[in-house]
Parts: sequence; C-alpha cells; structure tokens
Amino acid sequence: MPSSSSPHVLIAGAGLGGLALAQALRKQGISYEIFERDRNERERRPGWVIGLHHMLDDLKASIPDDLPPISSLSNLLPLTKYFPECVYYNPDKPNMPKIGVRGDESEWIIRAARHRIVSWLETHIPVQYSKQAVKIEETEDKVKVYFQDGTSTEGDILVGAEGSRSAREDPIKAPPMAIIQGFCTLYGEELEEQLRLGHSLYIVDMNSINGSPMILLVTLVEVFPDGKSGRVGWALIWPDERAAKEDFWVYSATGEEQYDFAVEKTKTLPVKYLTTIKRTDPQTCVPVLRLYSLKMESMPTGRVTLLGDAAHAMTPFRGEGGFHAITDALNLARAIGKIDKDNVENIKEVFGPYQIEMLERGRAASKASEEAFAKKREVDGPEFYTAWGRTMGILPDEDIA
Repeated sequence: MPSSSSPHVLIAGAGLGGLALAQALRKQGISYEIFERDRNERERRPGWVIGLHHMLDDLKASIPDDLPPISSLSNLLPLTKYFPECVYYNPDKPNMPKIGVRGDESEWIIRAARHRIVSWLETHIPVQYSKQAVKIEETEDKVKVYFQDGTSTEGDILVGAEGSRSAREDPIKAPPMAIIQGFCTLYGEELEEQLRLGHSLYIVDMNSINGSPMILLVTLVEVFPDGKSGRVGWALIWPDERAAKEDFWVYSATGEEQYDFAVEKTKTLPVKYLTTIKRTDPQTCVPVLRLYSLKMESMPTGRVTLLGDAAHAMTPFRGEGGFHAITDALNLARAIGKIDKDNVENIKEVFGPYQIEMLERGRAASKASEEAFAKKREVDGPEFYTAWGRTMGILPDEDIA
C-alpha cells in the first residue's frame, strides 16, 4: 500500500508509455491523472505493429491482474499454427536458407498492432481527452499544468509522455532516411503466401538490384477474425541525405507519385514479394510518415521527467520505439514508488538514476534504429540485422499443418 508521502502523478500523453505508467501506478495504488491532447481514442492513427519481448515478464508483473492476458493481443490470432517470425531475403541469392528470428511455445515474443496494445493498456484507465498542455509551473512543492481549454491541474510529479512533443529542449532532428509506405487487405492464398514468407514480417534486401542500400519491408498488421483475411503493410526504405530537409520530394508527393516510385524501384523483384504493393490503393501511401530522431544527452532532475519518444525519439526501422517507451514506464513506476513527495531532494535522487539509464539506453536505440538500413549488411557479419533483440540466423525447418 502507498504511504501518505506517495506522490500524485500527472501524466501528459496517453500513448503506450503513458498508459503503461498509469497501469503500473494503479497496481501500486499510487494516485495519478492522465491527459491526452487528442479529442478521443478514435482520433489516434492506428500505427504499425510492435514487438513485445524482453520486458514481457516485467510488464506482466507490473500491471494489475484485471487486464486480459497479453497473449490475447497477438496479431497472428485467430491463427495458431504460426509463431512470430522476421525473415531476411536477398533476391540475388534465391537458394539461400531461410534466415531470421522466430518465436516459440514460450511466447518470449508477442507481436501486436499498436492500436490494440493502446486499447488494452487503457483498460480501467480514465483518460482525460482534449487536454493539450500549454504551460507548466514547477515549484519546490508542486507542479502545475495549464491546458489549452483554460483548465489546470496540480500534482507532485509531471511525466511528459506525449512523444517528441514533450521534450523540454528541442534537439529533435529529421534523419537522412526516406520511407514510402502503403497498406492493403489480402485474402485466402495471397495472405497465406505472405505469412509463409514471414509469419510476422520480412525484409527484402534490394542492394543488389539498385546498387545502393534499399529495403522492402512487408509486415502483417493483423489477421481478421475470419482467419482468412488480414491487413498487411509495406514500406520502401532507403538512406537519402535530402530526406532530412523539409522540401524533400516525398513530403509533397501525391499518393500516386509515391506509389509509382515504389512500383518502379521494385519492378524486378520476384513476383511473390510484390503482392502487397499490387493490392495497395495508392491513396494509402499518404499521409507521409515523417521520421524523427531525438538523442538527449541529459535533462534536469526535479518534479518533471520524461519517458519514451519525449526523451529518445527514434525511427521505426527496428520496431523498438514502443518497446523502449513501455520499458521506461515500468522503470519509472518503480522509481516513483520510492519517492517522498514532500522531499524534492529525495525526488532528484530517485529520478537521477532513472533518467541516466533511460537516456543512455534511448540514445543507443535511436542511433541503432537510424543506422538499421543505412548500409549493406552481410549474412553472418558482425553487424547483420537483428529482430526483437536477437541476431538473425538460419531458421530450422518447421511443420505447419
């Protein structure tokens, strides 16, 4: 049970990190309020898919028991014959064995659509919508937040969890990486074919085709309840110094122009890799996914702290942004449990180690994500691709009924 000195925590941002923090505080019995600038939960963009892996045991232990099991979020359900799997292909080596990372019966890796994880984490959490913070006042004893609608609230701790918009400084940058993405719905054998290529996602290394680093990434977003159809996304990703500038052509291109570029760049790939692009409505190529990178070296300690993209925004190329946001939230919840709300020096002592570890881990992840597809990688090389924290290798044959 929390003591009388336990803080009242204000959480700005009801995304993955903010909601995970709210759940962990709820389990500890620590009071909190959580605010979201969006008008309602339906206003949020669905996003892609997130891998929950190394922090799974910690997440299960840190949240209340009244949430559905995490395994129920798997984007492979209702299919049960597949384990999560990420696979690498080089079309220049068609006879190469299947290389990648695969889950197993232990469920050490669960892949889930971001919007499903958010909905799950929102269980029993009273999110206050249409609350955009516009001003913060931090004193020795309290922190007060003023909102755009003219209201305000006061607490002992404020956690900025609004993504990169929460950063107290602004060292956020656009990395020199370009991306075009699209989505489609596949049915029957076409969906099965894509699942066989990679149960969760696969990467096609196009370096041998284009003469420079470029990859096609295809990912399962979710299988629909009928088990015979599903939503699949794809992304064409390549390093380009011009992509760091506001006038880069992709940012003003129409969906058709982006789609035509992707078709032209992938036209010589084996047909099995092109199903998702061929089934895509060009209009799903917009709005353009803007990429950002944030590597904060340090931040002051006090009654205000950060988590997730607010402190270490990263490109989505390693699929780790949500993983690190949730990891931050669980670590921060434990730190808050040690705080004496009336002792600001105690708060600084507790938040200091949290922030140092969080920023160091976040900088490393942001750097690794930015560099993920920036250069040619060699199978069995020291810098070959990783998935869910594990280096890709030859996958054993599997018997899929």
